[in-house]
Amino acid sequence: MKNLNNKNILVGITGSIAAYKAAQLVSSLKNNGANVKVIMTRASTSFITERTLESISNNKVLVDESETEESFLHLEVAKWADIILVAPCTANSLNKITKGLGDDLLSTTCLAFKRKIFIAPAMNPDMWNNTIVQDNLKNISVDKFVIIGPDYGNHACGDVGYGRMSSPDLIIETLSKAMGKGILDGIKILITAGPTREPIDPVRFISNYSSGKMGYAIAEYARDLGGDVRLITGPVKLALPEAIPTKAVETSSEMLDEVLDSVSDCDIFISAAAISDYKPSDTSVEKHKSSDGDLNIKLVRGEDILKTAKLKNKNVFAVGFSAETKNIEENAKAKLVSKKIDMIIANEANHQKGLGFESDYNQIVIINESETTTIPRNSKKELAKIIIHKIVSIYKKNLLKIKNA
Repeated sequence: MKNLNNKNILVGITGSIAAYKAAQLVSSLKNNGANVKVIMTRASTSFITERTLESISNNKVLVDESETEESFLHLEVAKWADIILVAPCTANSLNKITKGLGDDLLSTTCLAFKRKIFIAPAMNPDMWNNTIVQDNLKNISVDKFVIIGPDYGNHACGDVGYGRMSSPDLIIETLSKAMGKGILDGIKILITAGPTREPIDPVRFISNYSSGKMGYAIAEYARDLGGDVRLITGPVKLALPEAIPTKAVETSSEMLDEVLDSVSDCDIFISAAAISDYKPSDTSVEKHKSSDGDLNIKLVRGEDILKTAKLKNKNVFAVGFSAETKNIEENAKAKLVSKKIDMIIANEANHQKGLGFESDYNQIVIINESETTTIPRNSKKELAKIIIHKIVSIYKKNLLKIKNA
């Protein structure tokens, strides 16, 4: 479920026999793209092992003893989490957490957490129906807690009734619905990233310093906001982003073919790739030998992929990038007009300043036909968020204009 993709979810496990279901729950959360950490109460370790949950979550499991090793662990984990889910939650933990008591790592973390806490109770039917538990549930803050279940059925003790922990599928569906649709839900986005390589001979090529970090950050954030994202990437040293269909290419010609095959089915096209403007007119099938002396290579202009894609797909919201060494805004505005695109992001390509190519940081200017916005130095991950929100704002305004025309 896209609403859980890349969300930081802290799963609290308490001492119920239903703790065995936590393995499936954590696995399902991971399969839905969530980042998962687990806090176990000491009692829960009698029902499921830390090693099992560490293997599934790919994170160290935290238990009460962890707090003594690191005094502010409960605060750090609370700040990390987007969601806290306590599943299974015993009657003792339910009453303690909802009343604001904190005497172990899980309950103190819940106290420090500022968002809603999701609780999936698991207990004997008589305990669930106890008037103290039910009165407590009637008085808890609906702005702070969401109770999932419990379900009706057979219990390990032989009793039948309400108190069974809800299924992992129902829990995940509840979390997803609570997170709501992302602002890019239902919007198809094509993104290019990284450099291209134009071969001179079998061992040499013309390329540039692009790392692909900006394009990848944009793709991942667009995915997190519910976008239907596709990525076309040149050769980079980055891990492929999770849950994003990705096509790897090498040359500008391959990039052009892939873009034209995909862009007609998209709403937004973000051309963040640093595509080679020039390529050798001929590629030697044999390696040029150093003994041959000087080498003259004739370069020819490659096709402007962004301009071509926009020309053939006028309804696509097209966004380009412009890396400049001088006259940054002036050159970018000229490209905005000449390519007939909807937005352009300009930046200074400067290794000495640690900006742009290969760097984790950049400073940019976002330009469209009506406004110019300067964004100071920031990480590319944070800039990706700013860029996407600006794109969404202008894109939706354009849709409204078309609707009202």
